[in-house]
Amino acid sequence: MELTLPDEPVALAPGVPTRVPVQLRNPYAQPLELRIFLARGRAAGWATVDPPSLSLAPGETAEVGVVLQTPPEQPPSSSLVPFTVHAEEASTGEPAGFATALLKVALPVPVTGSLAARREKGTYDLWLANDTQRAAPLRITAQLDPPAGSVQVEPDAVLLEPGANAQVTVRAKPGRPITGQPRSWALVVKVSDVYDAEREPYLTQVATGRSKPLVRAFVLASVAALICVAAAAAIALNGGGKDLFSFRGKNAATTTPAVAPATVNRPYALIEVFPHRGADGGRAAAQAEQQKLAAQGMPVRLVDSLASDVLSDEQGGFYVLLQDGFQGTAQAEAYCAQWRAVAPKCRVTS
Repeated sequence: MELTLPDEPVALAPGVPTRVPVQLRNPYAQPLELRIFLARGRAAGWATVDPPSLSLAPGETAEVGVVLQTPPEQPPSSSLVPFTVHAEEASTGEPAGFATALLKVALPVPVTGSLAARREKGTYDLWLANDTQRAAPLRITAQLDPPAGSVQVEPDAVLLEPGANAQVTVRAKPGRPITGQPRSWALVVKVSDVYDAEREPYLTQVATGRSKPLVRAFVLASVAALICVAAAAAIALNGGGKDLFSFRGKNAATTTPAVAPATVNRPYALIEVFPHRGADGGRAAAQAEQQKLAAQGMPVRLVDSLASDVLSDEQGGFYVLLQDGFQGTAQAEAYCAQWRAVAPKCRVTS
């Protein structure tokens, strides 16, 4: 008779029933009528076998459950306790097989959760829930890998009552390379016990992304081409040019290789988004919509997401119509309410 138990130790929470699957296989040519039980020991007093008996045809496989439940007052312990499941022939009491596994009594993990990205660049919602019967004091930390940039967690500590839920906002601003290829980064968010720094985190969530360079490749190529043209002109003017780079200084200093950065302050009202598509990257359509709204008296900004560290630039970037500079979320909400008939998609982003 073949019995199989889990390889990893079984973790029991005090007073909480836990079902451990036991696989049984009859390798013989005759059917077997079996009785299943636990050997004497500490775990036997916590165990119930379901079902306690079964029949197996030749070559047949079946599963029974060993339900383990400690007393509610059982203290947690890191010690491993062995338990052995036996099978014997029901008619004769002859041993048919056995298997041994390990268990430990530990407090249940008091929190579950998930990390979801918002539309704003680098902003995430961490949703937490406590499905246990005890309060969970939690600390939330986040870091970037590689560790270039900044991360903000609000709030960074939560007391999660039994059955309660909580939302934590995580804002990441990864560092951007000056030039070259986009760089991959990871945001690692951990939820831990406030008072037990040695305990492993209850929950770890990871988000990934890519940071685009501050100066894009085509801008560098354009600057290089300008330098070559200027050098050629200098050679021609100097008749072969003793000083090929005598033009440097004023002319070189007036070259502007990078797009001017744009500052967007939270909270802001998001009105419309135009993906970077077509010959002009969608700019004409965005400008036309901006002029249409402005003609009706609505104050609106047009921002290239590639020039902002706040706006999302996924899938090549966007031209974004928005308004910011509000004193708070309520003022931004009032702005959207005021212009709802003109801009029905207006919504506040904090």
